[in-house]
Amino acid sequence: MRNTFKNILILLIIVFIGVGIGQDKNGSTAPNFEGKTLKGKDIKLSDYLGKVVMIDFWASWCPPCREEMPELVKFYKSHKDPKFELLAVNIDNDNNNAKHFLDQLFPEPVFPIVMDDTQKIPALFNIEAMPTTVFIDKKGKIRYQHDGFNKSYVKDFNEELSQLLKED
Repeated sequence: MRNTFKNILILLIIVFIGVGIGQDKNGSTAPNFEGKTLKGKDIKLSDYLGKVVMIDFWASWCPPCREEMPELVKFYKSHKDPKFELLAVNIDNDNNNAKHFLDQLFPEPVFPIVMDDTQKIPALFNIEAMPTTVFIDKKGKIRYQHDGFNKSYVKDFNEELSQLLKED
């Protein structure tokens, strides 16, 4: 009986996480937020209105996040476009953990890393899994969300970004 309950719980968790994979959010408005980057620059999501914004929520203690970050760097470098920006929102309680992890990847971040040790920004987006990647269109609407990470998601990222860049 106990194993059956455990198996059902595991299945429900898998199904729950799977629901968010590449989910079309039907254009709900992205909540504006303010933050400070790793370099100390103040930013607001509203500063990027008119661009496609990919927001990645991550933490250095999260194994899938650690796998995803190098893929995001490659993705960003291969999609240089004035109408596209990637913001990586880090939720580590201690910013030094994030800095140490990032120092191992690259000497200088290639996209803005927003430090959110109070985890206020993910709460605005109702983020429940790490990592979570959200695409916001040029009008500030949430269009796609990916919970967790699998290398196959990069193909989805390419298709979704391409589609969103074509839109007015």
